[in-house]
Amino acid sequence: MKVAEFIGLQFFESMYLFVLFCIPIVVAQKYIGTIVLTILILLAVSTFLRKLLYKPIEIKGQGVLITGCDTGFGNAIANRFDAMGFTVFAGCLNPECEGAKRLKESTTGQMHILKMDITDDADVRSALEYVTKTDQATGCGLWALVNNAGVNFLGDIDFCTMEMYHRIMNVNLFGMVRTTKAFLPLLRKSKGRVVNVTSVRGRCVFPVASAYTMAKFAGEAFSDGLRLEMRKFGMKVVLVEPGNFGGATGMLNEKSLAIMKRDFNTMWTEAGEEVRETYGKEYLDRLFEGAKGTSSTSYPTLGPVLDALEDAVINQSPRIRYLVDGGNGLFDVFCMLARLNSFLPEVVMDWMVSRLLSRELPPLKSEQK
Repeated sequence: MKVAEFIGLQFFESMYLFVLFCIPIVVAQKYIGTIVLTILILLAVSTFLRKLLYKPIEIKGQGVLITGCDTGFGNAIANRFDAMGFTVFAGCLNPECEGAKRLKESTTGQMHILKMDITDDADVRSALEYVTKTDQATGCGLWALVNNAGVNFLGDIDFCTMEMYHRIMNVNLFGMVRTTKAFLPLLRKSKGRVVNVTSVRGRCVFPVASAYTMAKFAGEAFSDGLRLEMRKFGMKVVLVEPGNFGGATGMLNEKSLAIMKRDFNTMWTEAGEEVRETYGKEYLDRLFEGAKGTSSTSYPTLGPVLDALEDAVINQSPRIRYLVDGGNGLFDVFCMLARLNSFLPEVVMDWMVSRLLSRELPPLKSEQK
């Protein structure tokens, strides 16, 4: 075959494929506006009906137990529920921390600070005894359990030690399970609800976060199973999945970053020779600096997540899931990917995640040469 004929054939095939690709677009073009308008109308109607049918519970001092109230979402929502008239049981890892001290300044008389390490059976049992005694004395009951306590973590699978996997799962998953199982009898009595704070990372996998993501995925599965099992008791189980809010919480404060730096040093020390040679120490150093910088990309306040938590607790018909967009841009890239994850093929999602997050990942040692 002559070169000219070959080029002509390739051009013909390319144009043929291009036309085939364009035909459905051209045919559907007159329907695109209608489809978009229909979607917008359905969203508007859904929002309107949700607001029209919204019916909050009557707040009469019911008990709400919140874990992880030292900082962040837990601390802020404890203050909000206290001001709304709930009897708040604020579980703190360290009852003498600054966050706990601020909660103690409440003048309502309905704020209770509990020492509560959710990885410790004795602490959880002690908290249960305290809430039970308070209920017997005041009749407040326990309307809601908000499982908010958790720890952040970053690290490649090559670097994460088994001890790190166990630690993250113990806090972010088994702590939730332990606390929920302990308080279910009180919640069944009130036909209340469990609100589990997971993450957008419980809906979509992102690189350099396997240990954290595994725990959040498992937390979602636990919540789904619990919801189905508690239906027969008239209880509700709700998931709140915050997006990019790390800079507004305690996840990236000085103490948390010090723990992350310590973990990175442990990763390097315990890594095998081949892993060190493949990645290089500079990889972890840049990963740490990048993590510090992510605080500037997060939503500036906790407001949207607090609103979701409030609705989850006081709405008589709360949603099953609240995926809460954060970030300081036009959209939260993590939440966008989480929504698409349910519809797009894995190969497409892998490409999108790698493409959109490539700038946040440092180069390997071999790529720096």
